[in-house]
Amino acid sequence: MERTPENGCRMLVEVCADLKSHETALIISDPTTQDLGAMLMTIASTVSKQVKHEIIPVAEMHGKEPPQEIAEKMKQADVIFGLTKMSMAHTQARYLANEKGARYLSLPDYTLELLTRPALFVDFRELTLLSEKIARAFTESKHIKLTSALGTCLTLDISGRTGNAAPGWCNGKGTLASPPDAEANVPPVEDKTEGVLIVDGSIPCKELGILKSPLTLHVQQGKIIKVEGEQADVLNRVLDRLGTDATRVAAEFGIGLNPKAELIGSMLEDEGCLGTVHIGFGSNITIGGKNKVAFHLDHIIRDATIYLDGKLIMENGSIEPFKQFEQELMV
Repeated sequence: MERTPENGCRMLVEVCADLKSHETALIISDPTTQDLGAMLMTIASTVSKQVKHEIIPVAEMHGKEPPQEIAEKMKQADVIFGLTKMSMAHTQARYLANEKGARYLSLPDYTLELLTRPALFVDFRELTLLSEKIARAFTESKHIKLTSALGTCLTLDISGRTGNAAPGWCNGKGTLASPPDAEANVPPVEDKTEGVLIVDGSIPCKELGILKSPLTLHVQQGKIIKVEGEQADVLNRVLDRLGTDATRVAAEFGIGLNPKAELIGSMLEDEGCLGTVHIGFGSNITIGGKNKVAFHLDHIIRDATIYLDGKLIMENGSIEPFKQFEQELMV
């Protein structure tokens, strides 16, 4: 398939959302993305005649709830395209819509360029099994240890937490996808993450994006207590914008699985890069955690090494060790 914006929209509608002719679809954009919303509506309307496009105000940060009338409309839709600049994936509105059975495509900060990126034209369905296997391994494990050549050494307690498969398409009722992101993730116990995290990839927000140089985050009892590095002041301002340290809570651990994704400073492609790990800080209430705040920010680490309960599943960015780990689980 030729990589055009129209075909990118077709991938979102027909493959990632799996929209059917008898289903209702709701496209939510804001003034910064409404033109893309109109393009998506044109493509979606070739599949279903029950497509609506709603435009809401621009949110200040990822995780802010949409207006109540939009939240109510989300509960009535079969498929929702969250095309706003800021992500609504970690909102109660998205969670409740999924609970009602809606399939939700989280598409924050989308651009015409992203609609033509190679990362959007992968076989997301082929990634489903690996995503599900890693999510199951998270569910069956108690601890994660994350290290890197730069000096990252972080331990996360995931005992009692359920892993989430997010292969980049909605494979059933009540599912969430964020193409071109393809990943598996888990919410760690909020007050038990400890150690040093050296972020050398990106922090996908307008203030940071691809990092000029690594940032060192010191985490104690689940929260960032100190940031060091050239752009430390910038990150601290972002984290402190809401005036609560709930934004500093380690909320998500995710492994990127998209082989065509690259670090470009865009959240959905960056966090899905095969060979990277991301730690999300802020809200995790909608992915199985307990921290509720109108904020979620991912931090992407390159070439990571991961241990689950002391067993290697990823080494210097390679997921190959997971195959051996999986075989041992089956014995």
